Amino acid sequence: LKLQFLYFIGLCYCPVNMLKSTLLLSSAVCTILAQEDAASIVNDAAAAAKNVDLAAATEAGEMLQTFEPIPTIAIPEQFQAVFETDILMDGKMQNFVVNVTSAFAPMGAEQFYKLMKDEFYNGACFFRVVPDFVIQFGIGADPEMTKKWSVPILDDPVEVSNEEGTIAFATAGPDTRTTQLFVNYADNKALDAQGFAPIGQVVHGLDALRLAYNPTPGKPGGADQQQYEMKGNAWLKPKVPKINQIVRAYISWESAV
Repeated sequence: LKLQFLYFIGLCYCPVNMLKSTLLLSSAVCTILAQEDAASIVNDAAAAAKNVDLAAATEAGEMLQTFEPIPTIAIPEQFQAVFETDILMDGKMQNFVVNVTSAFAPMGAEQFYKLMKDEFYNGACFFRVVPDFVIQFGIGADPEMTKKWSVPILDDPVEVSNEEGTIAFATAGPDTRTTQLFVNYADNKALDAQGFAPIGQVVHGLDALRLAYNPTPGKPGGADQQQYEMKGNAWLKPKVPKINQIVRAYISWESAV
């Protein structure tokens, strides 16, 4: 029987306005299981993530807000995104570059394009690092940016497999993608059946991403996402001074619309 380490629950994140009990579920669990059992585990996690009581956020003193969806726009068929980071290799800060093909996941590609144009990822920290699995980022350095982009988008069908170096949105269940992304450190094809649709491929800098500081060694769920969403880098960086972050992210090239 072929066994593998799977850390799916961390990819099914919980936004700020979810129950604390659900957030406990999203903190990561490292489960050794047969590859055949992966689908049921992730589906259970996603279902639990959706069964939330929004009133809990109010009880915690967090005011619920309604945000208008970001308007749909025409985007290029292909574009390239550059992420300048503070990850050091040979004493120099490293970049990673993502090539996006809109046809892979049209709604995800559009969301990513708009986030890049809004400079959302500037300052965002790599809050979850799971060696040989994924690196995750995409909570705003400023909580106001996270709130601005809190309206989820619909899912795309999975047209491209979660192979090494692909990048996809994390979710909290069906039709819940907002801003969080992960890069596959390895071939994680078991994620395909769970609806994680890659939008592109890291074409430069994957080796640098493997050197990112792990903020929670031995705890694959990463940093507390609720606190990070609510308080931003002002909360996270003092707690994890060595954490790596994106210094600047921008679109360096795009095809015609």
